[in-house]
Amino acid sequence: MNEAIQVLQNELQSILGIIIIALVIIEWTVLFITKHIKSHKEGVVNIVSYLLQSIPYVLLGRIVILGGMLWVYEYRLFTLGYDWYIWILAYLLYDFMFYVLHFLGHKVRFFWCIHGVHHTAEEMKLTVAVRGSFLIFLHMPHTVIWLPILGFDPFMIFIVEAIANLYGLYEHVNEKFIGRQTWLEKIFITPSLHRVHHAKNHKYLDTNYGETFSFWDKLFGTLQVELKEEKPIYGLMGDTINSESQWQIQLLLWKELWMDMKKASKWSDKLKYIIMYPGWNHIDGGKKASTYRSEAWGGDLETQQIQKK
Repeated sequence: MNEAIQVLQNELQSILGIIIIALVIIEWTVLFITKHIKSHKEGVVNIVSYLLQSIPYVLLGRIVILGGMLWVYEYRLFTLGYDWYIWILAYLLYDFMFYVLHFLGHKVRFFWCIHGVHHTAEEMKLTVAVRGSFLIFLHMPHTVIWLPILGFDPFMIFIVEAIANLYGLYEHVNEKFIGRQTWLEKIFITPSLHRVHHAKNHKYLDTNYGETFSFWDKLFGTLQVELKEEKPIYGLMGDTINSESQWQIQLLLWKELWMDMKKASKWSDKLKYIIMYPGWNHIDGGKKASTYRSEAWGGDLETQQIQKK
């Protein structure tokens, strides 16, 4: 059974890789012909970062991820089987786990140093979907590793993850091709909603964490629609990172964390720099993204809630 799951995992990765490459080439070609993107180098950086983050998965995937899932499955609480509604439940729980891990990626600085790489892109296109940290294996595999404890067969989770990853690719399509789909936003995270998530506009900060479904964001109060008068501006606040530099997007967030830790004299403050929200400091506590967002809305959270609908 272990070998069969490994074969399935390898085949899914190969098929997914071919589909991603094909779609990326098509979109990139159209954007190049229409002169709708400014930086081709940023697209190359996106792809190279994907190759970098894939190396740990190739080396550790079978031992850590697959091995961990099979071990957890041996101690499962239930045996759920393969009925159609179990597949739906597996997808829902996977997406919820993605929401949780994604949320932590924005709220805990250690995880932000990993996830923040994805947000350094300053143009939206399909290659951004694969722009990630070489340390992502410390973060996102937790979306799948623990699900088998509930009784979901690991091979089911791998299929669910592959489908979700394809949907995640779609979310990064350039705005030239897909605008706002208000009717879909009621249930799904659309490219428009995900553009909002990538924006550094203060009104948009730290919103729309779901990968497939938007109702997690509705449930936890993190949903924000794209506003007609507020075009998303991509990248990180502060503009300290060159989005076309592989070295900077991979390491500069870690370097900044290290420099902040060195400034703190107390070991407790050094630890807080790792586990507290990005922007925290040991002098006055810093400023949360939610504070920037509230200020951008003029402190009128009621208006913000109306705009979300």
